[in-house]
Amino acid sequence: MLKNGRNFDTTILSAMVAAVVLAVTSTGSGGAKQTALRGTMSEEQQKAALAFINSLTKGDFQKSTTFFDATMKAAMPAQMLGLVWQQLNQNGRYEKTLPPQVERGGAHTIILMPAVFGTKTVDLKIVFSGSDKISGFFIVPHSGQFKNAPYVTPSTFSEEKINVGAGRWQLDGHLALPSGTGPFPAVILVHGSGPSDEDETTGPNKPFRDLSGGLASRGIAVLRYNKRTKQHASTMSNRDLRTFTVKEETLQDVLEAAKVLRGDARIVQSRIFVLGHSLGGMLIPRIAAQDQELRGLIMLAGANQPLEDAMVKQVEYINSLGGSSASDDNKFRHLLEERAKIKALTEKDVENGPLILGAYPAYWLDLREHDPLQGIGELNKPLFILQGERDYQVTADGDFERWKAAVDKAGKVNQCKLKLYPGLNHLFMSGSGKCSPQEYERPSHVDEMVVDDISKWIKDQCERSHVQD
Repeated sequence: MLKNGRNFDTTILSAMVAAVVLAVTSTGSGGAKQTALRGTMSEEQQKAALAFINSLTKGDFQKSTTFFDATMKAAMPAQMLGLVWQQLNQNGRYEKTLPPQVERGGAHTIILMPAVFGTKTVDLKIVFSGSDKISGFFIVPHSGQFKNAPYVTPSTFSEEKINVGAGRWQLDGHLALPSGTGPFPAVILVHGSGPSDEDETTGPNKPFRDLSGGLASRGIAVLRYNKRTKQHASTMSNRDLRTFTVKEETLQDVLEAAKVLRGDARIVQSRIFVLGHSLGGMLIPRIAAQDQELRGLIMLAGANQPLEDAMVKQVEYINSLGGSSASDDNKFRHLLEERAKIKALTEKDVENGPLILGAYPAYWLDLREHDPLQGIGELNKPLFILQGERDYQVTADGDFERWKAAVDKAGKVNQCKLKLYPGLNHLFMSGSGKCSPQEYERPSHVDEMVVDDISKWIKDQCERSHVQD
C-alpha cells in the first residue's frame, strides 16, 4: 500500500520496496549475468550494468552501490538495497535473468531485464543519464499477456486515449465510455503507493483495468491514468523530491482528472465519483475537501495509520510467515531506526533533512499533518468503504475497524456504507489461508462481487440525486 513506490501503494512485494522507488529520480532496468546488451548504450554502460547485476545476485550490496551516481547512493544505500533484494527472495531464491531490452528515453538509456525468483518474474530496470554511473534503479512488474476478467464485456464500451493535466506533468490515460448516447456517470481511479501505471499493474494483475472494464460494462464511465511518479520519474530533480508530498504525487492530478470529465459532454457533470485504493483511499478526505462538487467517494483498502508504522507491521507480518534469517533481523532493525528518524522530524528538517525510507522530510511531515480519521468526520458526501478480510497491508482488524469507529463517532452512519469481503486480499482478489507476497504473482482478477457492489452503489447515489441533468 505504501509510499512511493504499488502498490503498491504499493509495490505489493513490500512497503520497503514501495518506499525506495519514489526516491529514485529515473526509471530503468537491469541486465543478466553474462547476457549481451544491445541498443543505444556505450561499452562502459554495458559493463557497469552487467557488473551491477552480478554483484546483486552475489549479495554484495556494498559493491552494487559503487555503480550508482551520487543521487542514487543517497537514495538507496547498501543496506536498503539489500532489504529490497531480500523481499524479492520471499518469492523464492534468485534463479536467472532473461534476455534484456535496451531503450532510449530522452537523455536516458534504459535497460529492462527480467529476473526470475522462484515462481515470480520481475523486471529490473536500470537507467543511465549520460555517464557510466547508474542514475535510477527500479523493480517493476514483468510485462506479460493480460486477459480481461470474465465479467468484462468489451462490446459494451469503448476506450479512448486521454491526457490529464498539461505542461510538465501531463499524464497519459484512458477513458472507458459505455456504449449508447449518454451522458454517463463517471468514476476516477486513484492509485495506491508507488509509481503505478494506469492499470495499477502488480505482477500479472491489473486491478484498475479490471475495475475500469467491469464498471464500463455496467454503464459507468471510468477515467484512469499513469501516476506522476511513474510517467515522469526520469525528469524529477532532487529539488522536486525535496518538496515532494502527496499533493504532487496524487492530489493535483486527481483534480486535473475531474476537470477532464467536467469538460466532456458525454459525462453527467453532477455525477462524478472518485475511487481511491490504499494510499489513494487514505487521501479520500483530502480529495473531497478540495473538490466539493464530487457526487460521492469510494475507498478500497484505505489506510489510516502512519505509513512508517504500516511499513514495520508489513515486514513483521512477512517475516512471521517463516524463512527469516539473522540478516533479515538486522535489516528489520534498520527499518525500526528509520522509523524513529521519521517520528523525530520537525519543520526545521524540511530544507536540508535526510532522505528516509525513500522520501525527504517534507513528504513525511505533510502526512503527519493530515489525520484521515479526523478527515472522515468532516466529509459531506456519500462514502463507500470496502475492505478485504485477508489484506495484510491494510487490515480488517486495524484500519477497517478504525474507519468504522470514526464514522460512528462523527454520526455519519447513514451517509457511509462499509463492507468487509471474506477471502479477499489487498487487490480485492480471492485466495485462502494467510496471504503472502507470492499470492500477488498468481494471475487473478478483482472479485466480481466488488465490481457489482460498486456499480450498484454508484447508481443508487445517482438515483438519490435531485439534480436535473
